[in-house]
Amino acid sequence: MVAIYRSEVVQAREGLGGAARPWERTGSIDVEQLVTWALADQMVERFETAGLYAIEAEAAGYASSGMGGCGVGKMMQIGHLGCRVDTGGVRIFDAVHPVAYAVASALQHIDGADRVRYHGRAGTRPTEWVEPQHKARASVWVKPWVEAQVEYEGPGRKGGYCPVIILWDEGRRTRGQKLYREWWTALTDLAWVLSTQALGFMVTPPSAPPEPWIAAHKGQGGQAHPRHGSSQPLQT
Repeated sequence: MVAIYRSEVVQAREGLGGAARPWERTGSIDVEQLVTWALADQMVERFETAGLYAIEAEAAGYASSGMGGCGVGKMMQIGHLGCRVDTGGVRIFDAVHPVAYAVASALQHIDGADRVRYHGRAGTRPTEWVEPQHKARASVWVKPWVEAQVEYEGPGRKGGYCPVIILWDEGRRTRGQKLYREWWTALTDLAWVLSTQALGFMVTPPSAPPEPWIAAHKGQGGQAHPRHGSSQPLQT
């Protein structure tokens, strides 16, 4: 029996069928949605780093995959698996849309681009600012979130206390809000840079609220994610 191993890139690209251009219906697109499309759907970074040595990928701001362009990594892979990785017999969509390349290129000149890339790949937003349900937890549980282990200061079970681990404080809240602002500001800067290029459609600033904790505090809730909500055009 012959085992056939197919590469990660092939499996990831296969089945996408070529991602649709999400701006075609309205002639505009929210910058957050555009980043997710370029990094998650088009996977532009995988093709941007193809053939680069690890040190070259890191210098360009990409996460190194550990597979260089010298061929040594492939030889090590063959030695580890005992066979070559077969990428034949399947259709590989290796044609990345030029707009995805434009997004990747523009990100290289944006402060805070690392956070934009991180959340763009996952299709998420920063949530470090969100207050957890529990602000502290017991160091040792007898029953999780029900009964904690009690320690005593002296013999005879005197001075009983429960050591806790702090999960939330004002310092964490401030840091989470700072990280969110950096992400939102980077998206706004990216929208401006892309809006100056002839892409054939309008790139709008993020519909994500600049300070969602204000709406959350008032109990009004945040705005819809750009995959489902509308966006406002960039004001110049």
